Amino acid sequence: MGRVIAVDEDKQMLTIDWEGGATVDYYKGDFEQIMHSFCITCHKSQGSEFQYVIFPLIMSNSRMLTRQLLYTTMTRAMGTFIAVGQHLALNIAVATDKPSSRFTGLTNLLISPIDEITNIWHSLGSAKKTTRQASSTVTVASRLQQRSCTATQGQMTAIGSLAQNMYESKYGYRPSKQPELVGKFRFNTYHYEASEVELIDSAIDAVLGNQ
Repeated sequence: MGRVIAVDEDKQMLTIDWEGGATVDYYKGDFEQIMHSFCITCHKSQGSEFQYVIFPLIMSNSRMLTRQLLYTTMTRAMGTFIAVGQHLALNIAVATDKPSSRFTGLTNLLISPIDEITNIWHSLGSAKKTTRQASSTVTVASRLQQRSCTATQGQMTAIGSLAQNMYESKYGYRPSKQPELVGKFRFNTYHYEASEVELIDSAIDAVLGNQ
């Protein structure tokens, strides 16, 4: 996500401050690269704060209405919090206390012999390593580096948006988002399956041409 921080009417240009620290200028011909972010889930916004928060409280989401969800959403607001919906939904959310249950098995581990705990620890480490090797992924930044292509931050944003749209059109959902170090900034970027490298190449070629 990003935030419009400046608008230059004479140059027909706007400046967006993106998460991760990148600041990009967009001219009128580039506006199609930007999509409005109309809403975000309260869970996805954890760690962020907003001047105004508008929260829909409706019975169609009755299974999600809990005190914890309401509290999480309210604490996203630095200034004004507005709940829109039905009084019954609000009453259910306030009355439903469902703290998260975590089944970690910690109690059993604490009373287990040290040899058994050591074996479990090693097996978990091996499982993580196997999973990491099996789930080979590729990102826009890593693919640009593999192809020795150079791109501005604006071009990378355009490539990423195009690749994500093509992937979503193909599968009906978005690729997974994971942290990635791009230059000196750390971003949450989309990670594509290695088999989708041609899709990323298509997006790169569309924006940069064949370099």
